Amino acid sequence: MLTERRFLQLSLVLPLAVPLAIGLMARLTSSEVVDVFAAIFLLSLAFGGLPYLLFVTAILFWSRNKSVRAIRRLSYFSPLLFVLATAALSLAAIPFGIALREIFLFIVIFSVYALLFGYLYVFVINYLYEIFFGKRSNT
Repeated sequence: MLTERRFLQLSLVLPLAVPLAIGLMARLTSSEVVDVFAAIFLLSLAFGGLPYLLFVTAILFWSRNKSVRAIRRLSYFSPLLFVLATAALSLAAIPFGIALREIFLFIVIFSVYALLFGYLYVFVINYLYEIFFGKRSNT
């Protein structure tokens, strides 16, 4: 049986799985609408995939001994924390000759995108959580 904690931990895979699934749908269909969505979602994976893997690893490590309530509470702040972590990682590009202005522009554009999609994921996951586990206690 899927526990509340395991549900929340597995939900962290969605930002990686959804772009891949939409990309696969685009390959299997000839719909221009699906192609547009696939491009948007695959770009999110291309720019945010590696930072997200690092972020998820840290979240999973942190959540090992935490209550469901603490994990859910963190979910509401996760998109913002992810943006801050990605911004910090982006600054690592400075020694490679990338201009600070370009890094700043990337951070601003990526932040808007990551916050919009991140909070969409948070909403969906917490909504599904309430459907499946709403009657149980948040321990």
